[in-house]
Amino acid sequence: MRIEELPREFGEYGPVAVAAAEEVDAGAWSAFCGWLSRGSHAGMDYMERYPELRRDVREMLPGARSVICFAFPYSSPQKRDPGLPLISEYAFGGDYHDAIRGRLKRLTALLPASESYRICVDSAPVAERFWAFQSGLGILGRNGAIIVPGIGPQAFLAEIITTLEIEPTSRPAQSHCDDCGRCLRACPTGALQPDATLDCRRCLSYLTIEHRGPWTDPASLEATATAAGRNTLYGCDRCITACPHAKAKHTHPLLPGLEPRPEILSVTAEEILAMSDADFSARFRKSPIKRAKAEGMRRNAANCLKKKTNP
Repeated sequence: MRIEELPREFGEYGPVAVAAAEEVDAGAWSAFCGWLSRGSHAGMDYMERYPELRRDVREMLPGARSVICFAFPYSSPQKRDPGLPLISEYAFGGDYHDAIRGRLKRLTALLPASESYRICVDSAPVAERFWAFQSGLGILGRNGAIIVPGIGPQAFLAEIITTLEIEPTSRPAQSHCDDCGRCLRACPTGALQPDATLDCRRCLSYLTIEHRGPWTDPASLEATATAAGRNTLYGCDRCITACPHAKAKHTHPLLPGLEPRPEILSVTAEEILAMSDADFSARFRKSPIKRAKAEGMRRNAANCLKKKTNP
């Protein structure tokens, strides 16, 4: 099968590309292992698990022949007031896991029932950026994001691993962006490295979402005490929005369920700090923000409010 023979619904909300199911190449795998060995994944121990699945998608689905790669935009004209502390734009809408998984389930129903499929949406141990590049979906930015034509770096990546044989699409001739350096200069804590990896011990995205409990590591304390750290409620878009490709208007509609929600666009640090666990669950129901949990968001909010007394 060729990609042109896939049902037209496959490209309705974003570009699609295909790679042959095989091992992650030696260079990419060595770079990932080096990142782990430096401890740059901080407290994300799950990144060390299931290396055999992360290295070879055929371990995830025996007989797999193809990896169908998708990019879904999340940026929209609706933004938070710049006077409010930052929330990553990808979290303005509903839970992308649910929206994208539902979409991909509907798409697999359009494919031959005689084949097998495995849907991956930022939860299975898959080297998503490797497959996005390998399939030709986009190139790697120095901010670590895949820059997708017609979307830019503000995209969710997802995959369908399948036993269906589909002719691979072409890899881009250019592997990396043009190295303008804006993303490196925009990183306020020195977390972004020249090799397009992140030292999560200094990364505000990791520290405000994935890290559990108080910040105690010296690098983390230094990062969260910066002006940017004290103006961050959830995540960090700074190296993404600095990219020139983020300025282009994307040409695909938002997937239903990813539209910005008013209660997220308007929430303040004071409101979060005053929330009970029940209030938090109600306000952020089916939102990516629940990933940080109520305790983590109150920690982030308290850090934001410090800037009023300790500029």
